[in-house]
Amino acid sequence: VRCVQETEDTKQGQTKMSTQDKYRKVPNKQEQEPAENEVRISSQSRAARIISIVLGLFLQKNFKVVYLRGSGNAISTACTVAEVLRQRIKDLQQINNIITNDISEQYEPKEEGLDTVTITRSLTILEIKLSLENEDKNHIGYIAPLPADQVREVTLDDLEKGRERRGPRRGGRPGGRGGNRRYDRGDRRSGDDDRRPRGGDRSGDRRREGGERREGGDRREGGDEEKEVIRREGDRRREGGERRGGEEKEVIEEEKVVKDRREEKVVTEEKEVIEEKVVTEEKVVIEEEKVVK
Repeated sequence: VRCVQETEDTKQGQTKMSTQDKYRKVPNKQEQEPAENEVRISSQSRAARIISIVLGLFLQKNFKVVYLRGSGNAISTACTVAEVLRQRIKDLQQINNIITNDISEQYEPKEEGLDTVTITRSLTILEIKLSLENEDKNHIGYIAPLPADQVREVTLDDLEKGRERRGPRRGGRPGGRGGNRRYDRGDRRSGDDDRRPRGGDRSGDRRREGGERREGGDRREGGDEEKEVIRREGDRRREGGERRGGEEKEVIEEEKVVKDRREEKVVTEEKEVIEEKVVTEEKVVIEEEKVVK
């Protein structure tokens, strides 16, 4: 069953690829350009860049209302931007709206005999309205401005200083972001001709180090004397250990002899007691016989 399903999936994938190869997407001319106070956020937009743009709309162009729009993965970025702006602009109100738009995509055939295909799909968009005007507080998506002690207000001078601090965009040098490394390498090589190549022959340096080590040959003699002293001390310790071992053996043998003697004494004493008991019993028996007679 699994093999049959895999074959069916592969067939469906091949048919999809074949149909995609036969059609091309027609650019949509009905898309309207965003208004001046509207910022559209994509999944690749950077939150810091969007915040700077919106601050410019509020502070430089003196807009009272700015709209943020994002769909899909860009919704989280739009929420982050709105939250940061509420902490930077005093009395900034937020109103969230969910909008559903129908988008039609048209595909033209690349081969003759095929019809034009139009696909319509619905797209969910989060629209965030940032306003400095009086808004309807009963709106379901209304969020009141933050208290004044929680807002670190940004001025126009702060915005310009931040842009100057960031400077121009990266990639000004040839080669895009980070510049062209080939030019950098060429500049470095032009000024470093005397530098040795990587992985060069280091045998000469090793030989020099070996020669310096040979100069300390006198140390080896002192090392031999130290070895002899250590060896003698080891012999002495061994002799002392052997003596101690012999003494211990003698003590153990003496203890064994004493134990044996004690055991012999105990045995002899027990024998004597038993013999005395037997003699006394025999005497009693003889006396009883005499009495009977």
